[in-house]
Amino acid sequence: MSPPHPCPLRTSEKFLEPGFAQLPAACMGAWGSVNTPLNVSEDEWANVIATNLTGQWLVAKHVCRRMRDAKVGGSVINISSTSGVNRGLLPGAVAYATSKTALNATTKVMAVELGCYNIRVNSISPGIFKSEITESLMKKKWLNNVATKIVPLRTFGTSDPALTSLVRYLIHDASNYVTGNIFIVDAGATLPGVPIFSCL
Repeated sequence: MSPPHPCPLRTSEKFLEPGFAQLPAACMGAWGSVNTPLNVSEDEWANVIATNLTGQWLVAKHVCRRMRDAKVGGSVINISSTSGVNRGLLPGAVAYATSKTALNATTKVMAVELGCYNIRVNSISPGIFKSEITESLMKKKWLNNVATKIVPLRTFGTSDPALTSLVRYLIHDASNYVTGNIFIVDAGATLPGVPIFSCL
């Protein structure tokens, strides 16, 4: 197992003062290497779990302690993936999918146990988006054919506003009755059950 790492929030203490009533703990994860369940190494497995699950839990833990002590409530937003809700085929992603599935369970348990402090905990499961990372992928004809024929909304969006608008909602008081949810944001791409990502 990897040795424990210090909580990254220690370098950002000024953002954790009690005066900050609404502080979302939104942390991106890591994909890790692509390997079958029979070939992934223990180090690869441990690294993905440490980043995607343990890392997000540590951030949420320390942020929520501040929220509890400030007695003002708050909103925690975990960043998961559609692979964590069995909504897509991702060959070679056993560690990644496992970490995101566990993160969704963590989200629900935290929502139940922290609700008494008026702390809301939700998770966002993004699909594929247009970005610098996926720029070359988006130019592939087969993917555009998939988008226009299979994806319900007939397109792949950008993280802003598709993801950022949801984050703003979950931070805002308008979502003060919303907790323990896993929000899938993928234009409906994983609904048809077609393994769109199997060729990525």
